[in-house]
Amino acid sequence: MNRKNILAILLSLICIICFVEQANAASLIPHKDANVTVTVQADEQEECDETELIKRFSLRDKFKKSPENQIKDFFKKYNRYSSKNKVDKLKEMYTEDYANNDGFNKKTVFEMMDMASSSYKEVVYNTEIESIVVDGNYAVVRAKEVATGETEKVFERVNDNGKITSELRFVDYMKKEGNNWKISATEVIYEKVALMYGEAKSLAVDISAPDCVPAGSEYDVTIKASTPEHTFLVASISNDKIVFPQERVKDVFRTVKNGELARILKANNTNNNEYATASIALTRAKVEPSSVVLDMTGIAFVMKRVNVLSVNQNMKLNKESLDAKSVSK
Repeated sequence: MNRKNILAILLSLICIICFVEQANAASLIPHKDANVTVTVQADEQEECDETELIKRFSLRDKFKKSPENQIKDFFKKYNRYSSKNKVDKLKEMYTEDYANNDGFNKKTVFEMMDMASSSYKEVVYNTEIESIVVDGNYAVVRAKEVATGETEKVFERVNDNGKITSELRFVDYMKKEGNNWKISATEVIYEKVALMYGEAKSLAVDISAPDCVPAGSEYDVTIKASTPEHTFLVASISNDKIVFPQERVKDVFRTVKNGELARILKANNTNNNEYATASIALTRAKVEPSSVVLDMTGIAFVMKRVNVLSVNQNMKLNKESLDAKSVSK
């Protein structure tokens, strides 16, 4: 997910390969499992255990909040625990059989959270709850989120920390266990992530890909990038299955002409969602006494989630029986 092409850029390519994991880590950030700022802002009051609250307020049941307000309070608490990095408290807010639409269970999600927290710093999340639908002891919460942050490590080739930005739309499925609401499943509907180093931070770049496709089908991916003056742009486009640990995919870099590069990709048949991923390198010509050297000044990774829909091969329509039924009517 990061390389280059052309003479001196091949040297740069070798340096970038070792940062594949860091680029992949951007896509693995468990967006709701860090410093979330919900539109219902977390309060600053001192925390109390549930048992202490019951002791303190004997008439508690007379003033029960609506399920919707209970869920809003849930996200306030979630935000508070996240900002203080209280991972054990966060784990208690998920059911033991939790799963998401990438097939990850609770254990895997928290392993990913640990990896992301060590790769990035000062990640700030803005989460807006769009709707809450309650049905007895179950609820569906639809939300959108924007996140920004910075990598812990400096990419030595451009001597800069990476800047990460992401957009996310998701649905949390919640279940009430006893008196407590918990997240039992998450469905990520839309996701776009960008990780930029050096001069790429000021690069206007975007990736276009479908939100979902049938398994095994072909789909178009296009990247558009503004090319700064006196800058040479090369890029690759690939699709990476959303698995953990992340798998590497070899990229072929091509010159970006007129600020645009497109490729047709084939979705996997292994029941995995995937990322359409673009790796972009910026280089400038540096004139030295006896030669012209291409100097890398920035690198960018942009990713767009593509949810892959499995095709039910067991559903077969018998044309003769359908024709017979239509005649009988």
